[in-house]
Amino acid sequence: MSDQANTADAYRPDLHHLWQPYRLRGMTIKNRVVDPAKTLLYGLEHIVSDRHIAFYRERAKGGVAVQVSEQTAAHPIAKGSFYQGITAFEKRAIPQYEKLAEAVHAYDCRFFVQLFHPGVHDKGTTIIDEWHPLWAASRVPSNVHHEVPMVMEQAHVDDLAEGFGQSAFNLKVAGIDGVEVHAAHSYGIAQFMSPYYNKRDDRYGVRTKAGCQLALDVGQAIRRRVGDGFVVGLRMCWDEFLGSAGITPELAAEQLEILASAGLFDYFSISGSAYPTLYMGTASMRVPQGYMIEFGRAAKRLVGDRAAIWIVGRIKDLEMANDIVASGAADAVCMSRAHLADPFIVRKGMEGRTHEINRCVGLNECISRLFEQREVICALNPVSGRERQWGDGTLLPVSREERKKVVVVGGGPAGMKTAAVAARRGHEVVLLERTWELGGHVNVLKRLPTRGEWQHAIDNLSTSIVTAGVDVRLGVEATPAILDELGADVVVWATGARWDPSGFSPSNPSRDAMPGCDQPNVLTVGDAVARAVADPLALGSRVVISEETGTYLPLGLAELLAQNGVDVEIVSPNLFIGEETLRQFDLQHLFPALKKLGVRLVNQQAVDRIDGGTVTVKDIWAAQTRTIKDVGTLVLSHMRVPNEDGLADARSRFTTFVPVGDVVAPRKIAEVMYEGEKVGRAI
Repeated sequence: MSDQANTADAYRPDLHHLWQPYRLRGMTIKNRVVDPAKTLLYGLEHIVSDRHIAFYRERAKGGVAVQVSEQTAAHPIAKGSFYQGITAFEKRAIPQYEKLAEAVHAYDCRFFVQLFHPGVHDKGTTIIDEWHPLWAASRVPSNVHHEVPMVMEQAHVDDLAEGFGQSAFNLKVAGIDGVEVHAAHSYGIAQFMSPYYNKRDDRYGVRTKAGCQLALDVGQAIRRRVGDGFVVGLRMCWDEFLGSAGITPELAAEQLEILASAGLFDYFSISGSAYPTLYMGTASMRVPQGYMIEFGRAAKRLVGDRAAIWIVGRIKDLEMANDIVASGAADAVCMSRAHLADPFIVRKGMEGRTHEINRCVGLNECISRLFEQREVICALNPVSGRERQWGDGTLLPVSREERKKVVVVGGGPAGMKTAAVAARRGHEVVLLERTWELGGHVNVLKRLPTRGEWQHAIDNLSTSIVTAGVDVRLGVEATPAILDELGADVVVWATGARWDPSGFSPSNPSRDAMPGCDQPNVLTVGDAVARAVADPLALGSRVVISEETGTYLPLGLAELLAQNGVDVEIVSPNLFIGEETLRQFDLQHLFPALKKLGVRLVNQQAVDRIDGGTVTVKDIWAAQTRTIKDVGTLVLSHMRVPNEDGLADARSRFTTFVPVGDVVAPRKIAEVMYEGEKVGRAI
């Protein structure tokens, strides 16, 4: 916020490199933190919406120096493969951009719009009244959409460049501070820069100016329309992670030299990945934090003072961001998912409240929703995308007369979120957890390979209840006597869910249980993980996992077991195993690891029964069966069911009784966190 820049004594001195201003094209940027472009899908009729504006206002209020919009169409056929892609080339977009600029400028935040053309990564029939063939560098289809494009000729190139110029002009008229040309991640301009897509032998080929000619044409068209007093940046890939088939660091360095020498661009936002390797662009918790820092360092060495360098890549901590700037690896640091998780990350850092930051864990529910064509949110921050109704300043305190004694039963995500929100409003809140550990089923996940960052989710919630003043009592069973003793006005029942041991499956609804499910060598996935974490050989030398959830947990168990020499087979009736992990960009890392460890992944088959150590498996399409012998443990990963013990009695004894979270219906953490926020605000 604007007055925060005058309170230097409140800044954490060890983060002072982040708080230093710098200049772009004569414009002062107040600090070194950027909230870079990320797809939100909040558009209405392909125009920036009031939901967008509230989202960006919240982060401007939180202290970030620069925000960059989601990818924005710079040409009539560039709205992209997203149904709610937004546009800048149409003049009807200007009024909403004016509102956006005014909203963020109130907090001394600069706003740039990322201009883009999708090329082959589009669907020509997405928008019902605007069907078109795809424009591309060469006749190479998308590995995702599989639509064969047309090859752009000079007239198409010229028209596209002019579209970028017109879009930039519209944005300048609206009061936006600058534009960023999207030349990364296999989108239109990047396709001309990558040997993977560009097979041309004309002046736009990779062998001529390293494929940069289209980027230069676009930059020149923008400058002709906006002049010299307007910031123009470019996002590019330093490595597409495709080997010599794509952009390599060597080729990227050649491209950056050409682009920097042209003098058209004020900054370069350095990223990585191509469409076939997008899992490296928005990396899951399996990938180390800050994994692209050296890309920025190389780019900065090459560019020097000719332009600013921004860097991305799982940078979620201010300490890491500060070290990047201090070491000269970049002039500014892009923290995208970090700002989804906590819009006030900069302000909290400046005020010495880094312990209060709601940290991203790399779950990637955000990117998962994007590929389902749904509005992007953060699983750990229910306010994200809902800033109009739930943003800063909307949590109104209760009066003395309205203040209630609230008892929350259950210390999982839903219970903790409800407790924190209710306490922040001014209610007296007691949280009872029967175990000695907060976090609920997240504690199972965090103990598996590469999942340690789940502890941050628990820490986020733990800090929120402590700072809100919740009275937390661990190791306490919510008996009728204890509930009576506490004298609650409101009881919130958040006892969560457990894994179903019956083996019931929607793929075989004619029976209520799997034959043999009551054998001692049949475990639920939750119990199996608990035993395997303590002793990876406790389940025997051969384990079969019957998997129907599509989630990470059974796959993580398989990895843990296989790392310790256990023979593991995963059997699932689903079309393929791990559907949810695919959208979260986790499967692409996990499957190679499982294959290398010898784990067998068998989909479109279902475990039918177990008899002693023999598991019978059925093909879901035919009457074929096979047996797996000498099985030490059969693990059931089918579904979770609510922990309803004590619920009916408590409901009957309290006038105001609110079940929340998995005890209502077992769901994703994003859903129960949302419900906790909603219930906490309603009490």
